[in-house]
Amino acid sequence: MASACRAELQRLRSDLNDLERIARDRQSNLTHCEQAITRHKRASRELRIELQRLEADVEVLQDALDRDSLEEGRLDALKEGLKEAQDELVTHEASYKDSVNAIDQAKVVLKDCREKMKIVDDEVAEIQAKINKAQRKAEKSSERRDAALRSKNAAFAELEDVQKSKERAERQRADLAETVGIYVEQASTIHPRVAVDKGETPTSLEKKLEKLQADLQKWETRLGGSPQEIAEAAARKVRAFQQAKKQVEGVETLAQLLKTTLVNRKGRWKLFQRAITARARVQFMWMLSERSFRGRLLANHKEKKLDLVVEPDPTKVGKGREAKTLSGGEKSFSTICLLLSLWDAMGAPVRCLDEFDVFMDSVNREVSMRKMIEAARYSIGKQFVLITPGSMGSVSSSNDVKIIKMKDPERGQTSISFPNQ
Repeated sequence: MASACRAELQRLRSDLNDLERIARDRQSNLTHCEQAITRHKRASRELRIELQRLEADVEVLQDALDRDSLEEGRLDALKEGLKEAQDELVTHEASYKDSVNAIDQAKVVLKDCREKMKIVDDEVAEIQAKINKAQRKAEKSSERRDAALRSKNAAFAELEDVQKSKERAERQRADLAETVGIYVEQASTIHPRVAVDKGETPTSLEKKLEKLQADLQKWETRLGGSPQEIAEAAARKVRAFQQAKKQVEGVETLAQLLKTTLVNRKGRWKLFQRAITARARVQFMWMLSERSFRGRLLANHKEKKLDLVVEPDPTKVGKGREAKTLSGGEKSFSTICLLLSLWDAMGAPVRCLDEFDVFMDSVNREVSMRKMIEAARYSIGKQFVLITPGSMGSVSSSNDVKIIKMKDPERGQTSISFPNQ
C-alpha cells in the first residue's frame, strides 16, 4: 500500500512539474504580449503627437496661404507642402489604425492566455489537493510505521533489561555463594562445622547465639573490655610511654647542651675578667709611675670588691699604703689613675669629672691634666668633660682641646652668664 501511495505521489509530482512548465511557458507568452501592447501604446502616443504636429503645420500653412495668396509661386509651393503633409498624415493615420488593430489582437490573445492560465491554475489546484491528500496518507502511514517501530524497540529494550536483570541476579547469587564459601572456610579455621541438633530452628539457634553473646559481654565487662580493646589500650599506653621517653631524652640532651654552653660562657667571662683586670692593673701601675709612685690594684671578683695600694715614696720598700692613709693630693692623683685605667674597659662615649684637682698641688694637677688629655686623645670617638675651679694656665687650647672659662661671680649675682666662645 505504501509503495502504491509513493508511486501515485510520484506521478502527481510529475504532472505538477509538467503543468508548472506549461504555466511558465504561458506566462512567458503573456509577458511578450504585454510587452507588445506596451510598444503599440507607445507608438500610438507618438503617432497622436505627430498627427497633432502635422495638423499644426497645416494650420500654419493655411495661414501662410491666406497671407500670401497674391504670390502665385509661393502659393504653389505651399500647396505642394500641404499635399505632402496631407499624404504624410494619411500614412500616419494608416499606421495608427494598424497599431490599434494590433493592440486589439494582442488584447484578444491576452484574454485567451488568461483563460488558459485560469484553466491551468484550476488543474494545478486540483492536482495539489490530490498531492496534499496523498501526503496526509503517507504521513499517517509513516506515523503508524514509527509507532510500530517504537513498540518493537520498546519490546526489545524490555527483553534486554529482563536478560540483564537475570544475569545480574545470577552474578549476585554466585557472589553470595562465594561469600558463604569464604565464611565457611574462615569459620572452619577456628572450629569445625558444628552439627546442628535435630529439631533446631533458626529462631532457636539465634536465641542460643544471643545468650552466648550476652555471656561474652558480661565476661568482657568484668575484664574491663574486649580483648581487642585491651590490646588497643595497651598499644596506646606503649606509644604514649615511648613518646614521653623521647621527650625526656630530648629535654635531657638540651639541658646538657645548655649546661655545656653555660660553662663555656662562664669560662670565657672569667678569662675576659682576668684580661680586663690585668690590663687595668698594668695601666694603673704605669700611670702611677709618672709621679714615681708605686702601687697595685686589688680586685676580688668573687666578693665584688676593688681596692688599691699606693706608695708615694719610691725609697720605701713594702706593700704600700691604703687609700685612706694618703694625703688629699695623693689620693686625688691615685683616683685619677684608677679612673683612667678603668675607662679603657668601658664604652661610654662621654666621660665627666668635677673638681678632681681640689686637693692636688700644682705638680699633681699638671701631671693629672696631661695624663687625662693624652688618654682623651688615645680614646677615639669619646669626649672628656673636665670641670675644675683651679687655674688652667698650664693647659693651652688646640684643635682637640677647648677651654671654657667662666667669669668670677659678683656679689648679688643670681644667674650665670656664659661667654660667646
